[in-house]
Amino acid sequence: MPAPRHGVRWIAGLEAIKGVLAMMTGLWLLSLFQYTPRTLAKQLVERLHLNPSSHYPDLFVANIGSLSDRSITLLGLAALLYAGLRFIEGMGLWQNRAWARWFAAITGGVYIPFELYELTQGNSVFVVGALAINVAVVVYLARTLKHERI
Repeated sequence: MPAPRHGVRWIAGLEAIKGVLAMMTGLWLLSLFQYTPRTLAKQLVERLHLNPSSHYPDLFVANIGSLSDRSITLLGLAALLYAGLRFIEGMGLWQNRAWARWFAAITGGVYIPFELYELTQGNSVFVVGALAINVAVVVYLARTLKHERI
C-alpha cells in the first residue's frame, strides 16, 4: 500500500524550499570573490544599522574576517551540494518513492539531537518550531514506511 500522496507531497515542498534557500546561500557565497570577508562583514553590519563597536557586531566582523577566500568558496560549494540533495529528495518524495521517504526520515532524524541540544542552550521559537516539524516529518514518514511493509 503506497504512502498517502498529500502528506508526502507537503514534505517534498518543504524539501524544495530548503533546497532553494541553500542554493541561494551557495550562489551568494560564491559571488563574494570581489570582497574581502572582513570588508563584507563590515558592510553588512553598517547596512543593518548596527553599532560596529558593540560586542556582537564586533565579534561577527572579527570571525568573518578570519575566513579565507578558500573557506568561503568551500562553504558555497557545500551549500550547493546540500541544495542538490534536497532537490533530489524532494523529487523522489513528489513521486512517492520509498527510497526518498527513507532518506527523508533519516536526514530529518539527524537534525533532532542538534535541535535538542540547542534547546538546552536557550529556548528559541525557531528551534522549537524546527524540532516540532522535524519530529512530525520523521514520525509521519516512519509510519508510512511501516504501513507499506505490512
